[in-house]
Amino acid sequence: MKLKQINDSIYYLENVRETDRPVLGYVVGDSFSIMIDCGNSKSHLDAFIKCLDDNNLPRPKYALITHWHWDHTFGMHAFDGETIVSSATNEALKRLKEWEWDEEAVVKRLETKEEIEFAYNCMKKEYDTFDKIKVSTGNIMFENALTLDLGGTTCQIIKVGGPHEDDSCVVYIKEAGVLFAGDAHSGDYYHGEGKIDPIKMKEYIELLSTLSFTTYIPGHDAPMSKEQIIPLLNRFCEVK
Repeated sequence: MKLKQINDSIYYLENVRETDRPVLGYVVGDSFSIMIDCGNSKSHLDAFIKCLDDNNLPRPKYALITHWHWDHTFGMHAFDGETIVSSATNEALKRLKEWEWDEEAVVKRLETKEEIEFAYNCMKKEYDTFDKIKVSTGNIMFENALTLDLGGTTCQIIKVGGPHEDDSCVVYIKEAGVLFAGDAHSGDYYHGEGKIDPIKMKEYIELLSTLSFTTYIPGHDAPMSKEQIIPLLNRFCEVK
């Protein structure tokens, strides 16, 4: 993992495919800074904070969460600040918080298809034992969008839905032309075996087209330009 710089105020920590650690974003303003997603464990979050400290960057006041999936939220309990989530994301996290987290319980959820095998295998690599998993709900909730003025930089978290999950959000930094997309354009792995709904994808692309960004940062891949991502996603809009 390496902290990459987009400009003077925007950074991201690279993803790790082996344990499904997603990209973690960071935006620093004159008044305070924020991070995007909290990672899949305390260890993941700690690695991110260490990168900030090593680069003399201020620790984030808020963490903006893109959606409820484990790899983006299981570091929330260790975040020394306030977490901002959509109400839909928070409802999903409440459900996960009520679950038992041990090998037997997770295997049972595999059998009932509440959990997926890919996530199970990655959790086993990320955690020594499942009982180290801690699920937290958010501190601050919003419905459809929330704007934060960091001081000289404005961040907007927007609930966009899309083919991945109904609660998917993106974080838009308008002045910089940067959009952190989380997993919004990915397939539906919990309900659709990774398939992409072409109608939901089309709606997502239509929303992207209204935003003035030049850099698109997905949750599990390298950044792309708007000119690259729109044609790429358009290929999934054809009904087969």
